[in-house]
Amino acid sequence: MTSFSFAALAVSGAALVGIDTGCSSGSSHSGPACNPCDDGAAPSNGGQALSGHDTNSYGVAYPNPSTGYGRSPRSGHTPGSVIQNFKFLGYPNADTSQGLQTIALADYYDPCNTNYAMIHLTVAAVWCPPCNQETDDIVAAKGAIAAKRVVVIQALSDGATQGVDATPSDLISWMKTHHSNFTEMLDPGLRNLGGFFNAAAIPWNCDIDPRTMEMVKAGVGYEADVTSGLSSIPSTPSYPVPAVCGDQ
Repeated sequence: MTSFSFAALAVSGAALVGIDTGCSSGSSHSGPACNPCDDGAAPSNGGQALSGHDTNSYGVAYPNPSTGYGRSPRSGHTPGSVIQNFKFLGYPNADTSQGLQTIALADYYDPCNTNYAMIHLTVAAVWCPPCNQETDDIVAAKGAIAAKRVVVIQALSDGATQGVDATPSDLISWMKTHHSNFTEMLDPGLRNLGGFFNAAAIPWNCDIDPRTMEMVKAGVGYEADVTSGLSSIPSTPSYPVPAVCGDQ
């Protein structure tokens, strides 16, 4: 996917860009990812979630592959990496009534495909026009996305200024602006996901097989159809699934 700098867009006065287009963050958010991460800040100041949520909703422990976790999506018949159990602070299903909650990838781990056919993880920033467009499109397509049993979770990295970490206030404002109807969370400065993509281009979209937490598709740029990764999920899981799923 191609990327365009935010500065260039501003100079040209271009409208929101379309398919296969990303924004330049102009920040230094690249570098190794960590899990979990903590800057010592309290949650109200954007601190990262640190504990809990190491099993899914029905008590199955998150995968721990012998080969370790990684950052590479599936390529042809070569399995992608299993993404580690990153934890964030945010609002499950855009529900703010309980305050900031710990949200972990383990919450969506579904080895038996009981609830989900695919997890779509996307990273956005307030200042990024394609991120805003993609978010509006996801909100509008909520029914069609849910019908395909795809769950969307979005992490906000920057606020309105490039390179400035998103805050809880930024997240609330973002959700109100876009009338969010899916899970929204914070990844300030890409403390969790910075090692997965070049932070000079966003949004970043990653499709995950919930049976194994294998990354089946990932890339930067506006995603016209967040359910498109379903075709990349193998019919037979690329990694073992727990015995809880019977004869699989």
